[in-house]
Amino acid sequence: MDLKGKTVVITGATGGIGRELCKEFSNEGVRVIAIARTREKLDELKKELNDEGNVYIEADFTKTDDVEKTAKEIQKFTDQVDVLINAAGVGVYKSIDEVTIDEWKDSLAINATAPFFLTKLLLPLIKKSEKGVIINIGSGMGEIPTACRSVYCATKYALRGMTLSLAAEFKGGSIKFVHVALGSVLTEFGPLTLKEKEEESLKGKAYLTPSWVSQKIVHIIKNEEFQEEIEIFPSGYKEIK
Repeated sequence: MDLKGKTVVITGATGGIGRELCKEFSNEGVRVIAIARTREKLDELKKELNDEGNVYIEADFTKTDDVEKTAKEIQKFTDQVDVLINAAGVGVYKSIDEVTIDEWKDSLAINATAPFFLTKLLLPLIKKSEKGVIINIGSGMGEIPTACRSVYCATKYALRGMTLSLAAEFKGGSIKFVHVALGSVLTEFGPLTLKEKEEESLKGKAYLTPSWVSQKIVHIIKNEEFQEEIEIFPSGYKEIK
């Protein structure tokens, strides 16, 4: 797929992977519609990308109304979306005794409900693309049940099931659904800080880097290497879970 001139929507655009995706797509001459929770971080991203053609939308995906408002905002700026990447996510790593109802609700809202409804609301724009692509950024935790991660696993299992079901629903059509299951990545996401992960990396634990992951995703889209599910795990990931 020739990406130049295409329109790509990225949620979680100011996170470790989302930010790198925005950079990679900008370098390809893509119009990026970046969605994130805080205006301050979006303003920082805008300075980094330095492209007046991009769009920056502030939204809190714990609120269904914000998902709907986001779709309406996107419709104001474009009548066609070529790629949607649902990269926004939240990780709660606690025992069931520690988890609060709000943490459960917010995790489901951000990790599963928002991707579903944003996809649904943007489908009319994606259908206008000659080759529409929807990539949902999942996790190995959507495949591997893990102690004290029941909330996160539940939401990532949900995202995975949703993506694979939609891939079956649209099989043979012009829109491709891809679930990308990621292993451990060197970002602030999760129970460890970036510094702690870097220290673990020095001790031998394998991590993916956000820049490498983003380059891999852009490569998949450019070369149309669409599979319903793609695992991107660092070495030894499944063995240590």
